[in-house]
Amino acid sequence: MIKKLLLLIVCVFIFSCNSDEYSPNQVFNRKTASNVNEKQIALLNQKTASNTIRIAFSGDTQRSYAAARDFVTMVNARNDIDFVILNGDISDFGLLTEFDAIYDIYAKLKVPFINVIGNHDLVANGKDIYKRMFGALNFTFTYGNVKFVCHDTNSREYNFDGSTPNIPWLKENLKTGNGTTHLISIAHIAPFGGDFDPALMQPYKTLLNQTPNLIASLHSHNHSKLQTFYQDGNSGVPFIITNAIYERAYTIFDISNGQINAQEINF
Repeated sequence: MIKKLLLLIVCVFIFSCNSDEYSPNQVFNRKTASNVNEKQIALLNQKTASNTIRIAFSGDTQRSYAAARDFVTMVNARNDIDFVILNGDISDFGLLTEFDAIYDIYAKLKVPFINVIGNHDLVANGKDIYKRMFGALNFTFTYGNVKFVCHDTNSREYNFDGSTPNIPWLKENLKTGNGTTHLISIAHIAPFGGDFDPALMQPYKTLLNQTPNLIASLHSHNHSKLQTFYQDGNSGVPFIITNAIYERAYTIFDISNGQINAQEINF
């Protein structure tokens, strides 16, 4: 009798851990991908960068599944894209079903895709889902001679507590070396407007402008036409804010010889 009871308990435990949980609070199920960024960066490392790096870049898929599928189809029809950046707001409400749906679409890309945290991804259990599915909120990777510094700038979701963006982490990681000669900064929210910590806005912009070999700072979030801002007039590091998959738009970035060119594509 005791053996049968123990067997029953073990079976319940095994099947419950491997079953799908239908709840808005769920963080994963047996089909949920994990460590996606690490795996995609490993795929990227198998490629050889040419003199010009070409990126298909956009944030804000949210619940725009049809647009996301069309984007993937367009990228797959080309043979000149090195990799894709999904720059935040993968989800709308921080729900696992949203993350899973977008991942399933982007997993059909023929090139690596790397994902950055957005403000919508931090609501509900989104932060835990993002970390399990994609990895660290602040991370770097290298392609060719360019180091890409991806980080969390979603200050409002931390109640403007001074932690986000993580300035000490940025100071440590906004450095070249080990074969890299240039830097690109990537974050969902740009240091303009009410969603970026006002106390950190100037230190952030100053840090980036004082960083040697930083080509540009790339952002999303605004759901509007491609825009470029500078800290002082038209000089210094360009802060480039891209349009959204939600608006059926993405940006092609060409990076070469320490320069960057941007072209918005609407579909």
